[in-house]
Amino acid sequence: MSRKEKASKKKQRIIILLMIILLLLLLTLFLFVFKRDNGNGSVTSDPTLTVETPQKLSLADTDTFSLDVLISSLGKALYPAASMSISFDPSTLEFLGIDEGNVFVHNYGGESRVDRLLPDWSVNIEQSNKSGLINILYLDITGGRNSFGKDLLAEDYNVVFRLRFRLRGSARVGDIYDIIVEDAVFAASDETQSLAMTTGTLKIINSKIVIGE
Repeated sequence: MSRKEKASKKKQRIIILLMIILLLLLLTLFLFVFKRDNGNGSVTSDPTLTVETPQKLSLADTDTFSLDVLISSLGKALYPAASMSISFDPSTLEFLGIDEGNVFVHNYGGESRVDRLLPDWSVNIEQSNKSGLINILYLDITGGRNSFGKDLLAEDYNVVFRLRFRLRGSARVGDIYDIIVEDAVFAASDETQSLAMTTGTLKIINSKIVIGE
């Protein structure tokens, strides 16, 4: 084999190797960016808690408005407890309470014949408006029968709850108000399987409210 042929074959091998590396990089990027489905409609992306950012609000609109709090996925465990602390500016926003979402908890062996229930969230509205911190808690007091689980989660049914607010008279055109998740946990019986903001196992996307005319 001539030197020229050897050089040509070596070049071909290098090109093939580079193409393989490029394909592997593209595959890795695809798996990282896009959500994966496990075949039954449940979302299997990294668990992310998102406070929805609404379209620009108008000062002329004195009605209440709601922000959806969404969860992208859960882990393999069952989660009999969940808590969130969400801050806001009580001098410009009044917190009015929580409306139910569409994420269920299991109902294993309960008195009801249904196999799933909407969670009963606890929140102190008056204290939230005094402190500017909304502390929200769900606790399964049945010993694990009414837990969150990923099998009850779907891409179009991932609203954990809705935060209801109204603009106070102090709101001004051009203002931007941050709604920030200060802490969030979906707690499993085995602490190592819990999803928590502090450990990075639960990602957070916060909200901004923009005030227009």
